[in-house]
Amino acid sequence: MPRVELTDKFIKSKNVTKRTDITDTKETGLLIRVYPSGLKSFAFRLRDPSGNIQSTPIGHYGDIGLADARLAAAELRRRLKAGENITNAAKKAAARSAAALHAEIPTLQELIIEYEIIMAPTRKTWQRTVNDNGSEARRRIERVFQPHLSTQVTEISLEDLAYTMGSYVPRSGKGTANGQVSRARAYVMTMFDWAAHRNKSNKIGRGRRQKLDVVDVRQTYDPSIDDHTIKGFRDRALDHLELARVLPLLVWPAPKCLGLKTNPYLDLRAISLRFLLLTAARRSEMVNMRWGHYREKVGIWHKPYVKTISGAPKNQSLPLSDAAIALLHSLPNFQGRKPDELVFPNAEGGGLDNWQRITGKVHQASNTSDWHRHDLRRTAATIMKLLGVSPRVIDEILAHNASSRDDGSSHALENYFASTHLLEHVADPQKVALDKLAEALDHIEHVQQDIDKR
Repeated sequence: MPRVELTDKFIKSKNVTKRTDITDTKETGLLIRVYPSGLKSFAFRLRDPSGNIQSTPIGHYGDIGLADARLAAAELRRRLKAGENITNAAKKAAARSAAALHAEIPTLQELIIEYEIIMAPTRKTWQRTVNDNGSEARRRIERVFQPHLSTQVTEISLEDLAYTMGSYVPRSGKGTANGQVSRARAYVMTMFDWAAHRNKSNKIGRGRRQKLDVVDVRQTYDPSIDDHTIKGFRDRALDHLELARVLPLLVWPAPKCLGLKTNPYLDLRAISLRFLLLTAARRSEMVNMRWGHYREKVGIWHKPYVKTISGAPKNQSLPLSDAAIALLHSLPNFQGRKPDELVFPNAEGGGLDNWQRITGKVHQASNTSDWHRHDLRRTAATIMKLLGVSPRVIDEILAHNASSRDDGSSHALENYFASTHLLEHVADPQKVALDKLAEALDHIEHVQQDIDKR
């Protein structure tokens, strides 16, 4: 175990790749534990008069300073020499604290602290910062839901949360607060699920020791979903187990288990979500897709308008996978299609809408949560990356940087190459990538189901 005279400068600058205990040479028994996450905690460890090692935590660096930690270590050493079993005393104190905590309904602030302690070892967003200013999740919740911090969590209603989110103003007073509110909402959602033994916390032993009757935050509106000005980064991608439950629902006619009000034979929202997965497209691109944009002869979806990371919007010609083409040909409006008609219309022939309802129904029927339509695009990109598709090809599919083949002359070139059969023996990297994606999704949907049945 390393030994050094601890200083604030040393502690703040110390970084490790695995947990490291460093003993203070100035105060006997005092040590600091440094974790790869950046978390640093003081502890006391020393042999008692009988030669047995006793230890007890003192506190997180930041909650307690170095000088106070040394005073605490000196007092613990005195008690140890007097014959007191400080290890047992610490365990009893922790048990009393836990019993008191679970005996009463906590306030929102108390639940945040409790959840932060439990989640910090495994979730980065709940780990205290190097400067010990509290975790990212905790600070977000405390800012947005400040009016409810002293309220018992079982007394907080959906209406309370919705009003607070709707009226929140960022500290700067500029721009929208939708991104901040959305993140705070997501953190509260998982925390309340844990407290109520819901969704991923519904297994015995995964939820809070004492179950709490708190509201399901999913029933509140996420303001970031339709806010296209938000530039915050989301990294949510569905895993294979979630996809195995979601994919069977993304079909036409819409499954009855979704409980949708629209006639299943007229509702194309479920199958359109599968199309988003197969093409890694944006929802707006799919909603505005018309049959005239689908060039059946060459298997290409021409998008007249796509956003790019930088610069003005451009057009894009996306080679479709065989699975995506088969999906288009299976749609009820394929045979009588007209160039100016929408590929995925609603029951009245207009653009698809009410995405909150269909997403919520799929969440419920598949027992998944915390994803929305754009996360399907991210999931598709993630799968392609895992399958070895180059970042450049993925960027072309996502239209992050529209290439020269998206210029206005590409339509004529495509028709020329198709008519002269020059494209027959050339494998487009984007189509190869999307075919791999479709194959992977098919494997997940069917093979994983077979595994789960065994």
